[in-house]
Amino acid sequence: MKPILKNNIFKIYKKNKTILLGMVLFFFFSFNSFAQHILKGNITEYETEEVIPYVNVLVKTLGGKLINFTSTNEKGFYTIELPADFSKLIIETSIISHLSLSNEVILFNSEKHTYKLDFKLQQRLTELEEVFIEGKKKPIIVKKDTTVYNVNQFKDGSERVVEDLLKKLPGISINEKGIIKFKGKQVIRVLLDGDNLFNGNYIIGTKNIDSEIIEEVQAIEDYNTNHLLKGVKSSDDVAINLILKKGKTDISGNAEIGFGAENKTYFKTNLISVSKKLKGFSTISHNNIGENYTPYNFNSNSFDIAKLNEVAQRTNNLVNNNFNSNLPDNRTRVNNNYFGSINSLYKFSKKLSFRFNYNLFKDKLIRNEVTNTVYNFDNEQINVSTQNNFNKKPLINTLEYELIYNINKKSLLTSVGKLDSQNIENTSNGFNNESSFKNITESKDLFLKNNLEYTYRINNTNVFQFSTSLSTNSIPQSVNIITEVDNILQDINFKKNNFNAEASLFSKIKKNEISFSLGYDFKENFVDSDLQGILINNTPITNTIYYKLTKTYADINYQFKYGKWRFATEIKNELFNVNLNDNNINTRLNTSTFGIYPLLSINYFLNRESHFYTNYRLSNQLPNANNVYSGLILINNRALTNNEFNFNLFNNQSSTFGFRINDFYNLFQFNISTTYSFRKFDYINQLNVDEDISFFTSKVRITNNNRLDFRLDSEKYIHFLRSTINVNSSYSISEYQNIINDSGLRNNRSKSLFGQFHIRTGFKKPLNFENKISFRNNVFKSIDSNTTNSFTSFQNDFKAKYIKGNFKFILNSQYFNPDLGANISGDLFIDALLSYKPKKGKIEYLLKANNLLNNNLYKSINTSDFSTSIFEYNLQERFLLLSILFKY
Repeated sequence: MKPILKNNIFKIYKKNKTILLGMVLFFFFSFNSFAQHILKGNITEYETEEVIPYVNVLVKTLGGKLINFTSTNEKGFYTIELPADFSKLIIETSIISHLSLSNEVILFNSEKHTYKLDFKLQQRLTELEEVFIEGKKKPIIVKKDTTVYNVNQFKDGSERVVEDLLKKLPGISINEKGIIKFKGKQVIRVLLDGDNLFNGNYIIGTKNIDSEIIEEVQAIEDYNTNHLLKGVKSSDDVAINLILKKGKTDISGNAEIGFGAENKTYFKTNLISVSKKLKGFSTISHNNIGENYTPYNFNSNSFDIAKLNEVAQRTNNLVNNNFNSNLPDNRTRVNNNYFGSINSLYKFSKKLSFRFNYNLFKDKLIRNEVTNTVYNFDNEQINVSTQNNFNKKPLINTLEYELIYNINKKSLLTSVGKLDSQNIENTSNGFNNESSFKNITESKDLFLKNNLEYTYRINNTNVFQFSTSLSTNSIPQSVNIITEVDNILQDINFKKNNFNAEASLFSKIKKNEISFSLGYDFKENFVDSDLQGILINNTPITNTIYYKLTKTYADINYQFKYGKWRFATEIKNELFNVNLNDNNINTRLNTSTFGIYPLLSINYFLNRESHFYTNYRLSNQLPNANNVYSGLILINNRALTNNEFNFNLFNNQSSTFGFRINDFYNLFQFNISTTYSFRKFDYINQLNVDEDISFFTSKVRITNNNRLDFRLDSEKYIHFLRSTINVNSSYSISEYQNIINDSGLRNNRSKSLFGQFHIRTGFKKPLNFENKISFRNNVFKSIDSNTTNSFTSFQNDFKAKYIKGNFKFILNSQYFNPDLGANISGDLFIDALLSYKPKKGKIEYLLKANNLLNNNLYKSINTSDFSTSIFEYNLQERFLLLSILFKY
């Protein structure tokens, strides 16, 4: 029998070494020990707490000798017998996908005992810190909270600046204002080799830095501007880090100069410098071809991105003449633009660094506009026709600095300051229902602020922070209306002072994060105005307002993780004190109120790529300074505004539910969500209108204002088509109230449907295409009178790109129709760009042709629940521009 057994074992050994090892261990365990102890437990993943099946569990002596083993089942559970003749044993896990973990077990001397030992394993990829996606070329790499793009895998040769490049990266989107989002989260910084060179005004970099000097792009989630908070305080913020090509960025730049017919000129130069101590980027540009490479947009009067975080610190600009348009700004912007920007970061030592930013912007915008508005309400119809020839001249000087002092490894002191000066001169000539007028408006905006922040990292799990903020904003304005019979002069001065002090403690214990904040906030507003040359019965025409708001608050934030669940809650405890003095109506308001406002956010992760999310928020807002003055203020040739003030907190409630997929392995992004919001108190706008003038009065009332939104966004790369497809859509229903003339309170409902389909090819051939179809349908209904207004707009953008060697040809067409149901024809625009770069040399020749069909006027339509307006305005006319680009 022994030879037979020996031969059989030899055959088994040749066939399967693993079976042989199992048999040997079986006989070894059977004849050498008697199991008297039981060990059992569960093995899960450390991050997600998902069970891990088929993990090897090894029992070893203190000397490392293997004496037993088993593996977990499909539910991550294991059980194993332990020999009784050992007082201590080592239990070790082993699986290729996760890091090994070992624990020491002390055994009791009883005859039989049951022990429980659970393991939480970290993925082995976490140790390597890299997940490679998409085969050998590795276009995307995920490193913990950082997504790295190998940009060469996404380029097609048509990119000129960083913004062009970012638009082609999966998961990144950029809107028409230049604001960047990653996975639906807003990007707050764009870094240069890890350094914050531009702070909040990153558009200066993305619209001007040459895309060719970028080696890779990193999207950093859970980003904290303060490095001492890393690992203690989680963040929803995202930063984009631009990694520069080595050896080409010590000192490099480019310059482009171009000339065209009809005195068209273009000039732009960029300089970038990188060294151990100094990092800088500068740009100077001029053009009168409708281009804008700055964060400032006075063509549509939108906020530049840096001001988004300063809204609470800035006061109101009433004289704000917007140019209405649904075309891209480069088609409607008739400009003469000058821009200069210096951005530098100097590191004096490892402890001390200084950032400096200075921007100078000057422009001259020309707009000729004709508007015909028909007001329809309560069986009444009013026709208003206006004509304006605008000449707007903005001038901006902005200086910002940041001083960063690392006192030691645990302490950090930062000081951030800003001076922002804006002057706008706006003159217009025209007609208001055949009555001629001249409008001269001057506006000055001076904003100063300084933020001081001290951070001390107590230990690995606790951080203390104290911060102060001091700011002031003054906006004096004047409006002079000259008609055939009147000379009206309006002086306005809004001023706002702010002070805030806050102390915070951040703590993290395992998967729990908690923070406490105590603070005091002080805001005072001054409103002074005087209207001369007009008398209106029973209505004051001057204002002297003092409006002070103070708030003492205590905030508690708590976040924790449980398995696949992520919970975040915030409770705001706020004590308000409101003081208002209005000389017009002898108002002396001095009141205090206390409120508790919760926020709850829940996320459930199906896996690493997809999760459900929901949140609920309750908040209260105090009236703004532009909603408390009672005297009339003239803001243009036919509009006056005032308020009927009634103090109330604006109770806002909102809730969101959604599902998101971010699958970089399959290059698939998907998001679907719905949001409902409700306001108990809100402003009701009353419009009193006739052929000559319009009065706008804002009233605080109990309302039923609510809004329901649905949104669906998707992005997918389809390999066999070599194309990326984007689908974006939204649908919203709003209910609101207003008053028109003597109508009484009107209940209204609006519905808005938006859809967009975008496809972009990525053939490895010279010819590629891109097409985007957009439509919008808006319906406004007055529920009481059962009247309805609506419009449906359509837009199609097509681009063909032929790029071969040093030759590029790009043809772009855009078709716009403002209302498919109206008697307004659509307009087709065609542009072309031809580029040639010799093989040897750093010169590129470009020929740009804009608006080849020479559309010089455009009609658009604007509809509301009580009016329909048709706008007609001038466009940037056809031009040919020949330019030369030098790189150095």
